[in-house]
Amino acid sequence: MRFLALSGSLRASSTNTALLRAFASEAPTGFAVEVFDAMGDLPPFSPDREADTPDSVLRLAEAVAACDGILIACPEYAHGIPGAFKNALDWLVSRFEIPGKPVMLVHASTRGEHVRAQLREVLSTMSCDLFPGPDFETHLIGRTQANATDILARADMRAEMRAKLDEFARFAARQRQG
Repeated sequence: MRFLALSGSLRASSTNTALLRAFASEAPTGFAVEVFDAMGDLPPFSPDREADTPDSVLRLAEAVAACDGILIACPEYAHGIPGAFKNALDWLVSRFEIPGKPVMLVHASTRGEHVRAQLREVLSTMSCDLFPGPDFETHLIGRTQANATDILARADMRAEMRAKLDEFARFAARQRQG
């Protein structure tokens, strides 16, 4: 099972990206979690450019097409989806790679109800299959990078991440068969 991990943050020390990297490092045997690291390379979306899609967008679309499911960790900016991440979704909205793709939201914060609701709305509109189970969340806001790394490395946290990946894999497999 191959999952693509998309971070809604472009910050180098993003706790959302750190969370996705922790998921990648805890992937059980038979799983691969690839953290997409070129979100900042995407140009601003314009429907006029879709006919001659930029290479950076094609790389994102190819990664989406090649995966069995997507993990998204996204911060909330001013009660909404960060502009760079919404831009990435806008590039995918009219493409064939994303409809029907299983998606699970994971959070580096126990807050952020607005971004979660907006992501669910946008992803549903894009015909993604949203994971119905409870979201994975941990509170990393305000933590230093070293402290966040320590939290994510705890045995109980690693076990929770593996269990959530297993649960999402079962959901993604059912969606693929259905």
